[in-house]
Amino acid sequence: MNERETYQDCVIYARYSSHNQRDASIEQQVSECEAFARYNGLRVVKVYADRHLSGTTDQRPQFQQMLKDAERGKWSVVLTWKVDRFARNRYDSATYKYRLKKHGVRVVYAKESIPDGPEGILLESILEGSAEYYSANLAQNVKRGLRFNAEAGIANGGHMPYGFRRGADGRHEIVESEAAVVREIFSRVAGGEKLSRIVEDLITQCVPTRAGGKWRTGTLRAMLSNEVYAGVYRFGETRTEDSVPRIVDDATWEEVKRHMDSVKGTRVRSENYLFTGKVRCGLCGEPMVGRTAHGRKGTAYSYYCCRGHRQKFCEKKDVRRELLEDSVVSRVLEALDDAAVVSWIADSVMEMQKREAEKSRTAPDALRSELAAVKKSIKGIMSAIEQGIVTPTTKGRLLELEGEQGRLENAIAEAEIPAPAVERDFIVYWLTRFRGGSVGDAEARRDVVESLIHSLRVWDDHAEAVLNYAGEEKAVNVPLAPVDGDGGGSPYEQSSWERFYCKPDHSNVTRL
Repeated sequence: MNERETYQDCVIYARYSSHNQRDASIEQQVSECEAFARYNGLRVVKVYADRHLSGTTDQRPQFQQMLKDAERGKWSVVLTWKVDRFARNRYDSATYKYRLKKHGVRVVYAKESIPDGPEGILLESILEGSAEYYSANLAQNVKRGLRFNAEAGIANGGHMPYGFRRGADGRHEIVESEAAVVREIFSRVAGGEKLSRIVEDLITQCVPTRAGGKWRTGTLRAMLSNEVYAGVYRFGETRTEDSVPRIVDDATWEEVKRHMDSVKGTRVRSENYLFTGKVRCGLCGEPMVGRTAHGRKGTAYSYYCCRGHRQKFCEKKDVRRELLEDSVVSRVLEALDDAAVVSWIADSVMEMQKREAEKSRTAPDALRSELAAVKKSIKGIMSAIEQGIVTPTTKGRLLELEGEQGRLENAIAEAEIPAPAVERDFIVYWLTRFRGGSVGDAEARRDVVESLIHSLRVWDDHAEAVLNYAGEEKAVNVPLAPVDGDGGGSPYEQSSWERFYCKPDHSNVTRL
């Protein structure tokens, strides 16, 4: 069986702003993120870095570019050093994570597994759900109008595809000079030519793209899969045939489609392992990373593999990806069927909100006291300078104090932002929505892992999932093999929701 380690593509986002930080600090963030990526089976494909910019502003060019690039679906993870590098507060974090989530992207922190405590992750997920709810309501009315346009063949904004322009009535019009290039590309691909050869010829002939740049194979793939050239206009789930003037005939379109489908399977894709960065071997403590093995007939099998085993010092066997992911998600969903568990989680989040509200009330006063002291020191130095009392360290100290003043002013502005409050009923509602969820539902699986599972330890016969509300002392036990016996009962003697948990010394875990 042929094996290869499966990497999940990710990008790194780094930021710094304080005058007290050196340029090296951003390199340090990237370095530690890269080390985390190597250790956890992630492949870094790009680094976004904003220098001299505060997290309290949305005007971060690289951050905004990252959000835009996420729409292309080229990577599935954003890796950042700590929580405060990503967003200024939990509400903004939830909003940005919701935007990324819509494109199948999640955020992973290299140095902090739990932002502001386990309940913090839950609250952020609940806020994310709230943002999704309000966004959906707002979008519903907008979509009605856009769907009407799509059914009428009227373009709904955005850039027009190469070969078209927007006419006076809002509909597509053919640009004949560009359409000739489109027909040539489709014809050559239908004839079996490689995309790289076509790109080479377009560049040699100085044929510009719509933006004036050079052609790439990715540009051609996007063009060759766009039904607009066959007269079909798509907008969301609305698909309207013969609403756009066609550039390519049906026979050529179908031949190109067959050709592209035949080569699609040969491309290496980034696989999305749900537990990347969360799962460790129960025997040696090393991370478990994704690995794909191919059988003699070419069938692909995905596994979570212990790095210690690969390095010959651990006896942990590989575990099938489907078995581990399905078993853990199913077990956690089963735990949430218990009203006592839901009530406990809701109470924990409410208590955390209470602590944060008190912190928000008192924090600005303490920061203002610090700011007053800094301003007083600056005033003293300025007075000394005016009197001609200047030493070699005066300028450096003044710059240091001014930097501290800026930091404190930003901190006060952030502390004065009211913490979003979530009612207990909404927390309960949000948690109970998991009930009845299908283990096979990709979005439900991702929600369970992102919101509820803090970490995972795996042995050969069972796994232990530490949840974001339970702490290390109460981990959900997940059998990974059929239970010996009559096959009809639970392997646990405990009743109620406590039967889902195991003690740290595993004394109440039934060995399989």
